[in-house]
Amino acid sequence: MEILLTSVTPHQLLSGKILGLGIVGLGQTLVWVGTTVTLMNLSGRAFQLPSAISFPPSFLVWGLVFFLLGYAVYASLMAGLGALAPNLREASQVTFIIMLPLIVPLFLSSTVFMQDPNGPIATGLSLFPLSAPVAMMARLSAGGVAWWQPTLAAILLAGTLVVIVRSVANMFRAQALVSGQSIKAKTYFKALLGRV
Repeated sequence: MEILLTSVTPHQLLSGKILGLGIVGLGQTLVWVGTTVTLMNLSGRAFQLPSAISFPPSFLVWGLVFFLLGYAVYASLMAGLGALAPNLREASQVTFIIMLPLIVPLFLSSTVFMQDPNGPIATGLSLFPLSAPVAMMARLSAGGVAWWQPTLAAILLAGTLVVIVRSVANMFRAQALVSGQSIKAKTYFKALLGRV
């Protein structure tokens, strides 16, 4: 690890790791989709959505934007956790806390997002960068979202991505300082803020 860190900057190392894992994940998804389509074609059935379901092109574009930005943010957070955690068992204790902002909109999707998609809770969660990838897509699927809100949410998410990538890149330096210690949520967030 020390030889690698002398060859590249922590930022380059983190970006390469996220990009590599993203390409592998995308390849896996393409294999699943390709296999599904092939098997359905071989069975003589075609996959068709009911005519009542239609996705406007803007929904698909926003879905791609929020997927890519959300993936990059959470991949960075998980990479930082991986840099600090001495083993998988201790990392899994902090993983739930990191994923909590994505889980909350899922629990509220059938109540808050479908019944009042422009209410204060739904709007707040869709603009908060850590919950925006799920919350904004839930609001967009319900319809009636002002044009500036997805744009603002994407800008806030991109800004958060820049801050998190820089912070997590510094965690690789902090990893040498806390190597071998047990990981706690407090240690993770202190390292994220550069206070280790």
